[in-house]
Amino acid sequence: MITERDYYNMLNTAKADGLAEGEAKGEAKGREEGRVEGREEGLAMAAKELKKLGLPTDIIIKSTGLSEAQIAKL
Repeated sequence: MITERDYYNMLNTAKADGLAEGEAKGEAKGREEGRVEGREEGLAMAAKELKKLGLPTDIIIKSTGLSEAQIAKL
């Protein structure tokens, strides 16, 4: 027979487990988003330097994978 206290403890444990799982998923998603942003920033910086060196846009596109519009904004 489950007492009120047992029921309360089960609910609190389930809640804590759910929160921990949610936080872990959120952290992983946040790290992945950070990696993507960092990669994009790095490519933009490289393209900007290549542009300063006077390299043709088509070579910068091949080197960085950025679009012509993205490079034009730099």
